[in-house]
Amino acid sequence: MGKTKKIYPMRNWFLLYIIIILSFAGCTREPKSDMARIGEPVEIQNHQEGTIYKIDTATSIITWVGANPTERHNGIFKIKDGTITVSEVENLADSQAVNLKVKKDPDQINQARIIVSINSVDILDLKHDQVQYNKLLKHLKSEDFFQTDKFPEATFELISIEKIEEDTTGKINNEFTIINPTHRAKGNLTIKGITKSIEFPVRLGIINLKLEASAKFNIDRTVWGINHLDKNDPLAKTKDSFINNIVNVGFEIIAYSQDP
Repeated sequence: MGKTKKIYPMRNWFLLYIIIILSFAGCTREPKSDMARIGEPVEIQNHQEGTIYKIDTATSIITWVGANPTERHNGIFKIKDGTITVSEVENLADSQAVNLKVKKDPDQINQARIIVSINSVDILDLKHDQVQYNKLLKHLKSEDFFQTDKFPEATFELISIEKIEEDTTGKINNEFTIINPTHRAKGNLTIKGITKSIEFPVRLGIINLKLEASAKFNIDRTVWGINHLDKNDPLAKTKDSFINNIVNVGFEIIAYSQDP
């Protein structure tokens, strides 16, 4: 008689457990960050006049990070144009300094409009692989994603801005979030002809003729009609070929006063 093959049920269960854990780990490639509050568009009210700060398009940038179950890609969009208006309310700071600085209160930002060149989309992590770079770039510009031939630009128009008063200790703290935000900004974001209001944390500072603004947060791409391989698509999920709906976006903006 042949020898009876031994079965190790606990070992088999352990291997299955490891496989399941790894599978779930693969699905967590989406960046962990603050989720922007998204709602219906809001009518923009008439704003006060003030100092106009023009965005420096050479140094300002929009960032993005997208993911599927096994990998992430990250890139940028260029800002085509934009202005930010600050009411004429000034606070003096650093009075002991040799060169007196004038610090304007970011609470007094009453208007902002940013035009983003979607057609400028770039993929930073694939620069070493020209074949894959060209393939993904063409896909991003296609109807599956941004359809840049029909919608070459996106716009953001400020609705309101409020100072953050609560303690932010213990919040998400990683490369996909903005550290120590000072304000919450709310505005209308238009992508692919779809406008939604969006609210997110931002760090702001205005000294003399220079305004700086930084933010990083997550949004659901499907809200703006970018549904290709939607995570909720049963067929895409079965094939493990879906793309996470959550995308991390951010910006680093520098703007300079246009007053003489």
